[in-house]
Amino acid sequence: MSISKFNQWLDEVDPYALQRIILYKCLFIATVEVYVYWLFRPASFTAFFMPFLLTSLYEAPVLPTFKEKDRLLIFITIAIILISVSFYCVYPFRVTFLFFSVLVLSITYFYVLKHFYTLKNLTMLLISSGALVLSTEPPANFEVAYGFISSILLSITSVIICLKIFPNKYFIVWNRALQKFIHYLEKDIDLTIHKNDKRPTWEEIMHLGIARNYIKLLPKKCIMPAYRFSVNLRNIQHSLDNLYYETMNEAFWYGIQNNLLWLRLQMKTYSPCGIPQLPITAETKLQYHVVRCLEQSFYSWNKLCSLKTH
Repeated sequence: MSISKFNQWLDEVDPYALQRIILYKCLFIATVEVYVYWLFRPASFTAFFMPFLLTSLYEAPVLPTFKEKDRLLIFITIAIILISVSFYCVYPFRVTFLFFSVLVLSITYFYVLKHFYTLKNLTMLLISSGALVLSTEPPANFEVAYGFISSILLSITSVIICLKIFPNKYFIVWNRALQKFIHYLEKDIDLTIHKNDKRPTWEEIMHLGIARNYIKLLPKKCIMPAYRFSVNLRNIQHSLDNLYYETMNEAFWYGIQNNLLWLRLQMKTYSPCGIPQLPITAETKLQYHVVRCLEQSFYSWNKLCSLKTH
């Protein structure tokens, strides 16, 4: 009983399992970083540790493609080297450092604002990370500065390699988001049948938005089936808006609802769902359209299951 309650609590605080995936990835990277530090003994532990803290932004949901994530890593590497080394070299000249730090803050802020607008906190993370080396002795020593650069490059190289070899788990996030979308779509159908205007539109948009954010992060072979799957589910949702223009066929729509429930249950176990089983035949153009979208959704999910096992 306690395990089931714990799993329920996890699903409440981490509905898409994203934080659990990030935790596993961080533990993997941290373990590798420990061995790398033990083998290579970099000159500065502080400089070696800084990239590990900043690369947590790699998993930000606002970066929907690997290209953007890689661009962020490159920027973090360059920025943290320039900021930490320049701060370390200028810090002994206190008056100059005051104006220099304001200049660096301004340049970093406006660059982040232009190229990484959704990651505004990145500016302060870079500045605070760069300031960690200010008390390093001896001050303004080029050999020490070179040690910072080599330590940062060693660390970021290890992090990038770990990120590339870690298994792609974004399918779990995408799957869970669409499970929740389908769950609210089932409620939406029930409320529409009973002519209740309090439909869970916001919840549907939120979960579908998460699925869209992660669809480009799926393995390449899964992107198109996943895209078709989500589009067909979205078309079923849009069809509910047109129900008011035709006679309500409750048996048909309850059949659609039951098939969506079956699909959602199969998604939890990553199992194929076969083909839809409807109690009655479609009669109107709208119903034929919904049946076709449902069949395409089932087909796309079955294809995703076959791709996942190969």
